[in-house]
Amino acid sequence: MIYWIAYILTKTIFNLSFRTTYIGTEYIPRSGSFILASNHASYVDPQILGLSVWRRFSYVAKEELFRNKFLAFWLYQVGAFPIKRDSSDFGALRETLRRLKKGCPVVVFPQGTRKTSLSPQEVLPGVGFIAGKSRCPVLPAYIEGSDNVLPPGTKWFRRGHVKVKIGPPINFPPNASYEDMARQIMETIVSLSRQR
Repeated sequence: MIYWIAYILTKTIFNLSFRTTYIGTEYIPRSGSFILASNHASYVDPQILGLSVWRRFSYVAKEELFRNKFLAFWLYQVGAFPIKRDSSDFGALRETLRRLKKGCPVVVFPQGTRKTSLSPQEVLPGVGFIAGKSRCPVLPAYIEGSDNVLPPGTKWFRRGHVKVKIGPPINFPPNASYEDMARQIMETIVSLSRQR
């Protein structure tokens, strides 16, 4: 219940604050699990992706956000779970696989943290591990403009336009390594960023 209340409130606030255009939502499955892999330039990126369709998503979020008990409670209620960014967090990887196995789509950010730059080399192998182990479809996404509507250091939204491009599921070659799958995911996100 809290998730859907948060969904409606967030969508209302975002619609009043800035404009969002979604391209490629027809690729998003209306049931079953999948991995939605995106660039990450602003704190609002998880919510923007979560509003793309009327489905409940899970989100991998940095552990530091869960240190406040009230914020941690809220994050758990809206589908987020923590990951340690400075080490191989196998517990978070197992939790990601568990949620995918239950049929819940998971939002991940292959770069691991907020970055305004895009490069296939700026990717962590964890997303390849998740894709390889789960065998779930991986949908690439590119978010453009979120860092303008909520720039670093600001406390409220600025007027602007956010564009979200979602691509078709990525097909991996046979016997691809986790590193190769992660790099291919990032390459596809970079490719989406160049489409107009």
